[in-house]
Amino acid sequence: MVAEVNGNAGLGSTERFTEEVKRLALQSGVNLVGVVSAEAYDALPKVWVAWKIQDYSRKAVEVLPEAKSVVVLGFHVWDDMLELAIRKGEKWVYPGYFPLEVAAQTVKNFLESRGFKAAPAEGLSYKRLAQLAGFGCMGKNTLIINPVYGPWIRIDAVLTDAKLVADEPFQGDLCGDCEECVRACPVGALTPYRIDAERCLVGLRTLKGLPQEVEERFRCYTPSFTESAHLMCMECQRACRYGRGAHSSLFRSLLKPP
Repeated sequence: MVAEVNGNAGLGSTERFTEEVKRLALQSGVNLVGVVSAEAYDALPKVWVAWKIQDYSRKAVEVLPEAKSVVVLGFHVWDDMLELAIRKGEKWVYPGYFPLEVAAQTVKNFLESRGFKAAPAEGLSYKRLAQLAGFGCMGKNTLIINPVYGPWIRIDAVLTDAKLVADEPFQGDLCGDCEECVRACPVGALTPYRIDAERCLVGLRTLKGLPQEVEERFRCYTPSFTESAHLMCMECQRACRYGRGAHSSLFRSLLKPP
């Protein structure tokens, strides 16, 4: 994983091309970029992916049969306003992911311009990819924890048949004995390294016809700005000791328990 790319003098053609891809990604606005071997990812068992997907993760070769590498992108969400969820008709859009989508498309276009196949890594486990790319570890809040940005990162990825130099996976557990995120969850949806997606306010906020006590939690922890826009719950992220100095929380004073 790299947050910056040095000069490539003396490197072989594969190494030079890998650095070229990474440099382009960083110039496109992401903060983290790494490469994962498609073979290494596919060797791991599938995992259940909740929220919008509601299915087991896919293998890289199920999306792109010729896949050799996965370019993994990480974007630092440095302000609460990047945690917006906005309903458009029956769909939800998340502005915090827009920069990632632009960067991923830029990387895809670049790889294709060089004669390689490339495709969005739809259905793969982005959290598993982030750990393999060296971004960080899986935290007890089930989010990837980066040593610098903490849990305040969003992830995207691009599959390609280009052979790139893979990064080293992140080793170690940044959480240790800390369980502040588990205690901070306002609905008790967390146990260490596991989340009950049917209780988490982030997913429930997009549903209708919920009990009154849940609606009260929404008003406290997921405040609305318009009929269609609200902040997602961030209590487990705020509780994490990593990344606090890299995130602006403008609305914390507005959130008062019911």
